Amino acid sequence: MDIGGVGRPSYSLGYRGKFGNKIPKTTWSNIFHNRFYLGETWLKRGDVPIKGNHEPLVDEVIFAQVQQILAEHDKHRQRIRRHKYLLKGLVYSVDAGSACWAETHPRKKASYYRSREEVDGAHIFYNTKDVESQIPDVIGAITIDDWARQDLRKELARWFDAEANEDGELKRAETRLAKLERVEKNLQRLAIEEEISFEDFKEHRTRIEAEKARLKNTVDAIKQRQHLVKADFEIALQLANELDFLFGKGNFDERRLLCETVFKRIYVEDGKITEVELNSSFSLIATKAKSSGTVLSGGADGIRTP
Repeated sequence: MDIGGVGRPSYSLGYRGKFGNKIPKTTWSNIFHNRFYLGETWLKRGDVPIKGNHEPLVDEVIFAQVQQILAEHDKHRQRIRRHKYLLKGLVYSVDAGSACWAETHPRKKASYYRSREEVDGAHIFYNTKDVESQIPDVIGAITIDDWARQDLRKELARWFDAEANEDGELKRAETRLAKLERVEKNLQRLAIEEEISFEDFKEHRTRIEAEKARLKNTVDAIKQRQHLVKADFEIALQLANELDFLFGKGNFDERRLLCETVFKRIYVEDGKITEVELNSSFSLIATKAKSSGTVLSGGADGIRTP
């Protein structure tokens, strides 16, 4: 008997849902999978469940046996869990003007990316195999060769140097720090020459040290941010040089991670990928792609496929 088989006799026995209807399968599933039976609560401390103040209703062996029986009979849940979606959360339906959910139809044994919005009262469905089969060509189009990688590294080095020199916030902080250093030296000189009292000297020095500490934190944060952005581009360059190889040789989880790293959004119209929006580091790199002759520029944010 599956979970649906439990719902039918329970209804005849008078068990009802919130609005007097038959209790749905999802609710029965939550009931049978609830660890309340083991004396636990729904709260966790990290990965460790928090014990409740009630006595366990069953032991762990019986609970595990129930879970095994449920898993063997819950074919729908098995099929949903078994299917993996390469582009989950990335697909955008141009036809419906909305993002897409990923879902599986067990009876049809097919998986789709379904638009969240409807068109003429119906959702738009894109077969996952049809959409995902186009990704290798898109990946190949934005893969750069060794020459492009070297050119980009030089361009990025010049750009980061210019950004560092033109950073107004950094310049202001460093200028103020230098001024405070001079003020502090003058203050020390005045104290030595006894032109100010020791109490005034301590008060002014405390204020100067506090401002210097704040400014040093600002300078360190800006430089660290610049370093991290530069490191992101370095990693992106390395990946972009090997994208097609990594995608071709990787397992599903590795290919999924590549898609999440490279793509921000994938636009699909009539089942075809028409445009891809890239994450920031890769949008610039894509302009130097070895296949740029067959890929039209989609602006700073992405590329448009032919």
